[in-house]
Amino acid sequence: MKKTFLILARELRYRLRRPAFWVLTLAVPVLLATLYALPVFAARHADREATVLVVDETGLFQYALRPTDKIAFRAMPNLDYARRQLASDSSATAILFIPARQTTIPRDAFLYHRSRTPPLALQALIDSQLQMLLRNAILEDVYQLDPAVIRSVEGTHMRLHTQDAATGRESFAAVKTVVASVLAVLIVLALVIFGVQVMRAVQEEKSTRMAEVMASSVRPVQLMVGKVSGVATTAIIQLMLWTLLTTAAIGAVQASNPDLFAAARQQQSARSLATKGTEATTQYNTPVSLVDDTVQGLTAINLPLIASMFLFFFLLGYLLYGSLLAALAARLDSDSDALQWVLLVLSPLLIVLMLIPLLTGNPSGTLAQWLTLIPLTAPAAALLRLPFGLPAWQLTLAALLLLATLAAAAWYASRTYRRHLVR
Repeated sequence: MKKTFLILARELRYRLRRPAFWVLTLAVPVLLATLYALPVFAARHADREATVLVVDETGLFQYALRPTDKIAFRAMPNLDYARRQLASDSSATAILFIPARQTTIPRDAFLYHRSRTPPLALQALIDSQLQMLLRNAILEDVYQLDPAVIRSVEGTHMRLHTQDAATGRESFAAVKTVVASVLAVLIVLALVIFGVQVMRAVQEEKSTRMAEVMASSVRPVQLMVGKVSGVATTAIIQLMLWTLLTTAAIGAVQASNPDLFAAARQQQSARSLATKGTEATTQYNTPVSLVDDTVQGLTAINLPLIASMFLFFFLLGYLLYGSLLAALAARLDSDSDALQWVLLVLSPLLIVLMLIPLLTGNPSGTLAQWLTLIPLTAPAAALLRLPFGLPAWQLTLAALLLLATLAAAAWYASRTYRRHLVR
């Protein structure tokens, strides 16, 4: 056991002294914090007002378009004058041109812009207003409805809430899909990086004949256990640093935007109940913001649970794949075939990555459940399903199957190491 710890300490010192270890340790938290902060940044900069110059030859829309906190409309006498204003006025974003109608109902409208295309949200807002005004005009002219009645209901809409039947909590499926995809990609990358490190360490010592020298002092199994444990200790240190730095960075993002996250938590905990009449109309007229939904979804994420499960499944997955790759490196005599064999060993994880759209679309489906229970795909599949809710019995069974497969892989790797390390 003492010799195994000596090998472990040697591997740990070697890897902690490498600059790549610290560069990767700092880069990953910055990347994760940036992904977390993107919706917050979008929320902070979503209120920039755009001015649209309106040329309406039909006379139906020009003075009926309603400005919002994100868009202002300015009437123009003709298209040529509007083009000159767009070229000279930096505050003007685009020209909305509605040509004279050839028939009773206008068929086309044009949005002219500069070299920069207007945001899709701006285009969608203009399009929705045009469609609403066109419907109102038809209802007034053809069906002779009272304009006051039309205006009282024109802004109403229905929003579909997907909530848990027991707790009433919103599902935030879009946010969970992104989080699940990031978790799956991160754990696959971590398993590949640290698993290949074990394989490369064995190959280097075989090529330099260092393995023969070390095998004269320690048993091959001790050498394998020491190497796998040394890289595992390095990985755990790096994962803990990632967790601490990412948590600190995310906390800084939340602390720098307290009002935004406080409003998101308040909206998330509130139970909106629609009533009849004016109250319902007022509630439905409140605009729904995708950014607000995203921020609320981020606040609903259980970071401690995700971090602990990530560490748990990474440790089991690394020991499984690390043992298999160490055994593979002990068997191979040439590095030329190593890449093909590595891809074959790691193919179950790559399959999960390719199936991310299908699995996130139906995280409780049969395929997702089987991939969670198959030990070679369990680390990535379980984390992919975790944000959507993973039943306790499936989590427990997946862990037990993974432990049993790990024991079998360790036994196979020790036999292979004993037979092929020194010839």
